[in-house]
Order: sequence, then C-alpha cells, then structure tokens
Amino acid sequence: MADMMLTGRVYDAEEGMRVGFSQYMVDAGKGLEKALALAEKIAANAPLSNFAVVQALPRIADMSREDGLFTESLMAAIAQGDDAAKVRMQAFLDGKAGKVGKA
Repeated sequence: MADMMLTGRVYDAEEGMRVGFSQYMVDAGKGLEKALALAEKIAANAPLSNFAVVQALPRIADMSREDGLFTESLMAAIAQGDDAAKVRMQAFLDGKAGKVGKA
C-alpha cells in the first residue's frame, strides 16, 4: 500500500485482486449487477448478524486476545438471540434451509 501511495503505482483488476484490494472480479459493465446480487444476499441475513460483522469484527481485530474472545462471545450471544436468527436456525435444524454453495 505504501508503494502505491508513494509512487502512484496503478493496479489492474487482476493485480488488485491478487494483493487483496477486492474479492470479486467481473467483466466490464457487470459491476453494478454483481453489487446488487451481493446486496440482495446480504439483505437476506439477519440484521443483527450483519451489524455484528460490520461493527464488531473490525473492533475485535484491534483488541487483545482475551478482550476479543470476550467481545466475540457477547456478540454471538446477542446475534443468536435475535428473532430473525432464531427463525433461520430453526429452518436449518428442520432441514428447510437452503444449502450453502459457491456463488
């Protein structure tokens, strides 16, 4: 990253993906379609789970090991207590949830 900032180095899509700037690469003009598909999938998650991923995980990475484990267990307990998460868990246990697959 420092190299890019100091020298103005430019990465193409493949280089950027290889060094971790992105997680997906699509054909030209297909970015919005991919973004909307991802947004739809994310919106189907339990809202509290999304909150935990977006808000708690980045903070946990900056904590000591003990504090991080404590915070992770608290967030897991809170997220699992959410009504939406309970419905999804019951569907999984009843064999009614869709299988996780590679997108």
